[in-house]
Amino acid sequence: MKIVISTEELRRRALEMITNLPLSPVQEVITRDYKKDRSLNQNALYFKWLTIIGADLGESKETLHECYKDKFLVNIYTRDEPEYAEMIESLREVWKQGMKKEAIDLRKRIVALTSTTPATVAQMSEYMQNIDREAASLGIRLPHPDD
Repeated sequence: MKIVISTEELRRRALEMITNLPLSPVQEVITRDYKKDRSLNQNALYFKWLTIIGADLGESKETLHECYKDKFLVNIYTRDEPEYAEMIESLREVWKQGMKKEAIDLRKRIVALTSTTPATVAQMSEYMQNIDREAASLGIRLPHPDD
């Protein structure tokens, strides 16, 4: 269960919910600063951009989605998300131990499982700025609607 506490009323409800949790099985409650997920408008524009770039390069938007996640999103999540960073560090250890083919295969799987869905608005903005810069370097102009 997830609850965002932004008012006194929501805090009161959350405390009531926690008070009513059973003691068996043992429960875990985690709090953290709220970060708004990427917006639906960002997502729609992102896939529009992939379609435009794909048409220009002769690639599918699915292929570009995987390529850009690998090139840009992995780095953003590695910087910002401690659990993701641990996973990438484990992958680097596999590479350092000389298991390069295995590391490459694992990275492909990690990239395939990496999603833009949990990205914050700021992370998605940074990701899209990276894609926009790359497209511009290829001479591809992307639309920038007012948000």
